[in-house]
Amino acid sequence: MTGDGPVVAMCLGRSCASSAGAAAAEESVAAAVRDTPGAVLVTTGCLGPCALAAVAAVAHRSASQACSGRTLWLAGVHDAERQDALAAWVRAGGPGASAEPDDGLPATLVPAAAALGAPIRFAGGR
Repeated sequence: MTGDGPVVAMCLGRSCASSAGAAAAEESVAAAVRDTPGAVLVTTGCLGPCALAAVAAVAHRSASQACSGRTLWLAGVHDAERQDALAAWVRAGGPGASAEPDDGLPATLVPAAAALGAPIRFAGGR
C-alpha cells in the first residue's frame, strides 16, 4: 500500500448486503476509493452489528504503519444521502491523522456515527 489515506471496511454480511441500497453504497464508495490516492476499500463478511445495517468502519491509514488509526463505525450507509456523503468524505481524504476518527465528519454522517472502535490491522503490514 502506498501513501496515507482513508481506509473503509464495508460489511457484506447477509443483513448489510440485503439492505436496499447496499450494492449502490459499495459501488459509490469503491468509485471514491479509486479516485482517491492512498485510499483503501476492504469488503468483508459480517462485522457484527447487524441491527445497524448496512455498516462501514472508516479510519485514517498511514502507509508507514501496520494498522490504521481508531475506527469510526457508521450505520445505515445504504441510505443514498449517507452513501453520497461517505463517498465525498473519502474523496476529501476521510478522517485525518488525529487521534479522533470522527474529526471532520460531514454533518450528513453525524447521525450515522454508531461507535468508535479499534484500529484495522493490515495483513503483511510494515
